[in-house]
Amino acid sequence: MRAKTLKTWVLLLLAAMFAIHVSMAWNSRDLIRKGYPDFTIFYSAGKILREGLGTELYDETTQYRVQQEFAAGVSIRQGPLPYNHPPFEALLFVPFTYLPYFSAYLLWNVINLLILCSLPLLLRQHIPLIGSASRAFWLLAALAFFPVFVTLLQGQDTIILLLLLALMFISLRKKADFSAGVWLGLGLFRFQVIMALVALLLLNRKWKAIAGFLSAGFVLAVISIVLIGAKGAANYPSYLWLAEKQMQHGASIVSDMPNLRGFIETVLGQTVSNTTLNSLIAISSIALLAFSLAIIVAILVSYHSLAHDLSVLFLPGLLIINCLRAGETRAWRRVALLGPMLLLFLSPVEILLLFHYQRLYLLAPVLLLWSVAIGNEMSSQEREASSIVE
Repeated sequence: MRAKTLKTWVLLLLAAMFAIHVSMAWNSRDLIRKGYPDFTIFYSAGKILREGLGTELYDETTQYRVQQEFAAGVSIRQGPLPYNHPPFEALLFVPFTYLPYFSAYLLWNVINLLILCSLPLLLRQHIPLIGSASRAFWLLAALAFFPVFVTLLQGQDTIILLLLLALMFISLRKKADFSAGVWLGLGLFRFQVIMALVALLLLNRKWKAIAGFLSAGFVLAVISIVLIGAKGAANYPSYLWLAEKQMQHGASIVSDMPNLRGFIETVLGQTVSNTTLNSLIAISSIALLAFSLAIIVAILVSYHSLAHDLSVLFLPGLLIINCLRAGETRAWRRVALLGPMLLLFLSPVEILLLFHYQRLYLLAPVLLLWSVAIGNEMSSQEREASSIVE
């Protein structure tokens, strides 16, 4: 009876969050049609490549001209919404440019929804928890997860990264390390997250996975050079750094980063020097890498992370719930492990932090505590396993 009651409450929570998201999306429909979402950068990058202007992919004048063709009604922009992703990702969006902007946006989200539907099928054999509920339930859970909703609303690419991380997880479970590395390498469009995972592979001496990662990275680098030229590819890091600095001078983008950088720079940025800030971020990042909590740690230590990037936390959430379901864990430890995940499902809290207060960096300490809780749980399970063996 208790399990049935819990399931009812979970369904009510998910349905309520989903209803909030549907309402927000409906109220945003006019802004979406005008070109306010982040999907603008992908669509414009695809159009630039389609016009044969690959060498001008990162030229702000070209970007703004192209964006004015379909997003002239965005009153808050006096310049382009910059495409700051690697060149190879722009190639993915060329086919979408054969459709009008809004139709392309809808098609991109349909593809993302299909990916979310496919994840339970892919993970069912490796996460027994998934088999306890229908695919419709897991789709509802994903759509009720605020970061996933933001990804869909903005037309972002993080659900693709979630898929690649799931495929990497499956490959590692099958001892197919090279394939795992390839899947990770294909996620280099989010290299600020991926590189932290590469560091974890190095720490664990997963040389075959590293070889797979380097192979995928090499192919993507060649594609990038073909698209924008060797000079353009060489200039990409400096363009990215400049774009990052320009964004910091606009709206409080750093305070909207739910990672260590967002928390440290926002809380301490007015009292200590940039050198000290960078040192604190680096020390915190190195300390966190000691935990084998790949995805959560990767989000925390990434230099650039926004609300939609938290979508990838849906996978570790499933793994944690599955672990707790399979064994006995003390009540306080369950709260520490499930509490942060529950907070990410409480959309009103995140809506206030993101849209009203612009203080999403306050989620960074939550993720940090979540990492510590998982690390403690891993240590406890290792000690229990050792005592059984002895």
